[in-house]
Order: sequence, then structure tokens, then C-alpha cells
Amino acid sequence: MQLPISTNLTSLTRQEALRLWLSRNGLTFSELGRRLGVTPNSVSKLCDQETMPTRRHAQLVDQGIPAQLLPRAQDIKPGPKPRDLHEQFMQAFRG
Repeated sequence: MQLPISTNLTSLTRQEALRLWLSRNGLTFSELGRRLGVTPNSVSKLCDQETMPTRRHAQLVDQGIPAQLLPRAQDIKPGPKPRDLHEQFMQAFRG
């Protein structure tokens, strides 16, 4: 499997560094998905985001993956995001 890795190794993105680390340690998204009970695609998506649920972050760290290579652990409440203050004020003002 050929991984997309930067030609300039001094400026690897976090995602590139993670893929390189996984490759060097003989791990794949398929194997991690099997261990976590999710699809390989789910693991890939989790690792490419800026944040991931704290539960998944802990599970990946438990598998030996360095925390600095993973997205920031943060639980984000699902559902619609709160409106900004200005919009709330304008809604109240209109009626």
C-alpha cells in the first residue's frame, strides 16, 4: 500500500506523521478498526479530523499510538450549533 507522504520530510502534517508512524509500526486502519469494532473508514475519518471523541482518543492511545499524532480529544455535543449572540438579539427584537 503506497501512502501519500510529503517529499519534504521536515514539514509533515500531523496526518502524514500519523500514517508514517502506523506504517513503521505495522498497523493499518483496517487493523485498528477491527480492534475498536468500527470500519477502517471510520478510523481514517477520526484520524483526519481536528478533534475526536475522548473515548476514541483514549482507545487509540491504549493501542500505543502517540497522543501527539492524534486529533485533539474533545467531546462535541451533537445537534445544531447555538446561534451567535447578534442573531439571537435580532430574533428577540423582531418579535
